[in-house]
Formats: sequence, C-alpha cells, structure tokens
Amino acid sequence: MTAPRPAAPLDRPQSRSVRAAGLAALLLTGAAHAASPQAPTTPATVTGATCPADWRDLDPADLRAAQITATRLTFTDVRGTDSRATAQRGALLLQGPATGGRRCSYFVPPSGMPDRVTRGFVLDTQVRAVPPTTELGGTWVRDANTGLTLTRADSGHWTLTGSLTAALPDGSVSSANLNGPLRHDANRWTYRDGRCEAQLHVVGNWLVAADNGRCAAPDVTFGGLYHHVR
Repeated sequence: MTAPRPAAPLDRPQSRSVRAAGLAALLLTGAAHAASPQAPTTPATVTGATCPADWRDLDPADLRAAQITATRLTFTDVRGTDSRATAQRGALLLQGPATGGRRCSYFVPPSGMPDRVTRGFVLDTQVRAVPPTTELGGTWVRDANTGLTLTRADSGHWTLTGSLTAALPDGSVSSANLNGPLRHDANRWTYRDGRCEAQLHVVGNWLVAADNGRCAAPDVTFGGLYHHVR
C-alpha cells in the first residue's frame, strides 16, 4: 500500500517589515511623480501639414471665418516659424481646420478674395471665430462678372439665381446662368439642375460656392468666395 504524499507546505505570509518597506516605496514613487513639474502646454507640431496657395484646395466644409484679436499678427509655418506676412487687429481671415492649435489662414480684404501671399498658420488664441450669418437673402458677388441671388418665398423655400461671364483662352466669352430651388442639407445648401450641381456654404459673413464643373463652359466655375452686397 502506497503511503500518502505529504501535503505541500503553505506559503508563509510576508513579514510585517517586508510589507511596510513595499508600501513605503510605493508612496515615495507616487509622491515623486506628483511633485515633478508639468511641461507647459504648447500647440502641437504636426509635420507634413501645409497651407496651400489656393484656398480652394481646402474642403469647403472645413472652412470658418475669424477676426484677429491680437494687436499685430504674424503668419507662421506649421512649426510656428514666423513668415514675412502680417495682419492687424480686426482683419478678417478665412481659415481651414485646426492643426495642433493652429489653422491655415488667408487674409481677406474688404470686398476682395483670400490673399495668396498674406497667408500661413495662425494660433487659435490670436483670433475669434465669426459665426455664420443668418442673413442669406439678397445678392452676393464674387467679382464684377459673377453674382448669386438667394430669395426666400413665403412658403419658406429658397430659390437661387446666378449669372457668370468669363473670357475663354480662345478670346471668346462664356456666359452661364443658374435658376432653381435650393435645398438645405446639414451645413450646406445644394442646387441641382440637369448635369449642374452647386453647393453653398455659409462661412462667417461670406458664402463659399463650389460646383461640379458642369454649370458653365469647361474650366469655368461659379466656385469662389462671395460677399453680401444687398
């Protein structure tokens, strides 16, 4: 008959001195971590981000309007290195999406187009966002040859009319017109007529238009930034 195996010895509990030493080490580690100084918060640097010369390369849905609140603003690259471009307090900017606390920004002169030269990244702390206008009715102009008119009927429905005249490379002149209903989709207005489709985004006190390239002659578009004139 086989003798029963002896039971395995039970683990001996740690002595009070060992437990106390471990607890003290844990407390010292936590205190040292809490006492370590926190690095100052600075805008993150995002490599590879650019500010294109043509603002129309940005997604219209990502654009916003802003007004400079700093006394004098210097545009930078995404790393914060100053450029030669500057703007004064009160000036209006067209801005792209946030990139590490900065936004690609374009100076917009009164009744003008976003500047390809006066552009660069701007800290969010140097500007205030301009909310989208609710005054949509009336005439909007991109330039002397291109305009849009938005009309609201008593029923609440909106209609878009527009006209465009452009010189073509061969010396001829192209003209185009828009005339039809507008439909509101989320944060944009959509116009469709046959093959032509155009979208309007309210950005601050501006309208930003983009079309599918089928609303006028090839390489002629209603796209651009429009100012409200009446």
